Amino acid sequence: MRYILTTLLLLIAASSSFALTLQQAIDAALQNHQRIEQFRAGVEQAEAAVGSAQAAFLPKLDLGYNYLERDEDPYSLGDKSSTLGLSGSINLFNGLTDYHSYRAAQKRAEGANYRLRGTRADIVLATEQAYIEVLRAARSVATASEGVELLQRQRRDTELKYQYGLLARNDLLRIDVELSSAKQDLLSAEGQQRIARRQLERTIGMQLPVDETPAELTESCLPKFDPDQSASYRELLLENRSELNYLRSELAAVNRERRANKGDYLPRIDLTAAHEEYGDDLSPTDDDDNLLKLQASWSLFDGFAREKAVAASTARARAVAAELRDLEASLQLQLETALQNLRIADGRLLEAATGVASAEENYRVTENRFQQQQATTVDLLDAQYLLTRARNLEINARYDLYLSEALLERILEQTKR
Repeated sequence: MRYILTTLLLLIAASSSFALTLQQAIDAALQNHQRIEQFRAGVEQAEAAVGSAQAAFLPKLDLGYNYLERDEDPYSLGDKSSTLGLSGSINLFNGLTDYHSYRAAQKRAEGANYRLRGTRADIVLATEQAYIEVLRAARSVATASEGVELLQRQRRDTELKYQYGLLARNDLLRIDVELSSAKQDLLSAEGQQRIARRQLERTIGMQLPVDETPAELTESCLPKFDPDQSASYRELLLENRSELNYLRSELAAVNRERRANKGDYLPRIDLTAAHEEYGDDLSPTDDDDNLLKLQASWSLFDGFAREKAVAASTARARAVAAELRDLEASLQLQLETALQNLRIADGRLLEAATGVASAEENYRVTENRFQQQQATTVDLLDAQYLLTRARNLEINARYDLYLSEALLERILEQTKR
């Protein structure tokens, strides 16, 4: 069913005038990715463990039947006897071991949900990154193709001037060299585009329609972040991040396990009520009896099993606490790095936009001067090179900014998808 829904989603996108959007790609990835199913099963397992631990608070019922036949009757009790019994028992006290085990299971169920949420956020980030790289590759192909077209136009103009004796042959050869280099760049860009598309298809679990470029990102596709709000973002990170909350839940579960293990030092009290019927043959219908039993037991020595169990849970708690502190420090550094990269990418995009405008104007002026024989072929090739370079810088700056925003969305785990 999940596969059918995703297929319909992409078919609708392909058959309409709208290309695949980022949200559609994310929806497909979340529906198809096997890691989602893996951690969803983990949640179900943890929730079932909670129910299993809760069963310790409920009474237990047992139905038993015994039939005995002897060759000899040394005690004159009859050579045949049968017993049918129904008993119910409940634990009244066991050092709160059952309670702490139940609470540990609850915390592990919380942790399983956090792991599922973190996995979803990872898949969203991977989809956003793959989607952005497809857009970057498409823009790079368009820029490389435009560069080839400009050089082909320059070659036609130069060849005409060469035929009329206005330019030397080396001017034509220079353009041929640049044109060959531009065609190689175009082939490389097209190869990168195919690779980027395959990566996106693998991430979302579906094939994209042939020759379709996903829809360009808009301002509302990704959240905006202020690089100067690092203090508030740090608090948000420590509160929201699934990996941290998972370790906190695991630490709480381990501490509960330690308290459950310590409960074995205390006595155990059980209450049992039973009804039994007896007989001298296969049918126990001759007599009956009712039984009420209160039993208390206290283990004085068990080969140091309790001590070792407490020591193991204590060591596990120290390990989880250390892992939690290390992850907090690592994620805070990751946040600071991402904010700095965002600030750099924002500045690069601003400068790159200015550079593209200047390069376009420079190329226009140089081309007019070349037509008027006031500029050389070298001048025109330089202008064309600067234009292509400026456009590539703008492309990389723009999509690096998108990647920085997507990464910050994952670091702060603010996704609403």
